[in-house]
Amino acid sequence: MNPINGGWVILLTLLFALVLSVFRLPDNWPDWLAWFRPSWVLIVLFFWVMELPHRLGLISAWLIGLLMDGLLAQPLGLNGFILASFTYITWRFFERLRMFSVVQQGGVLVLLILGAEALRGLILNLSDDLPFSFVFVAQAFVSMLLWPFVYLFLMRLRTAARVE
Repeated sequence: MNPINGGWVILLTLLFALVLSVFRLPDNWPDWLAWFRPSWVLIVLFFWVMELPHRLGLISAWLIGLLMDGLLAQPLGLNGFILASFTYITWRFFERLRMFSVVQQGGVLVLLILGAEALRGLILNLSDDLPFSFVFVAQAFVSMLLWPFVYLFLMRLRTAARVE
């Protein structure tokens, strides 16, 4: 990422998404609200790879995933593999995704997040012997509902900061 042409904006939005993924709800709130936490890193990564595929690569996604592994205390390389795979698929189809409406992009995003979160749940089930749950379905659909707002915000940020 070149900091001269707005690379710092991309880096800051990804770091902010990492911070949002670590936040926990207050203790006096019901536990079931955590089921509706969106996949912030995947949403922001989807935007930047779709809009500027020449700025984010597989190594960048893998490094962000390693940082995410450390923040979430998950097996090293798990999120790196998931984010690199997610980035590759988005990279492969970015020209088509740009032609889709925001609603259609949200549909593609929900499918990608469902796949990524199901893979994460399966690997955590096998490695840490955690019970497999279908909470990721709610997270994927909340991410889809937030996509138009995140897209609009990041597009305005991109034009204001002249990220190319």
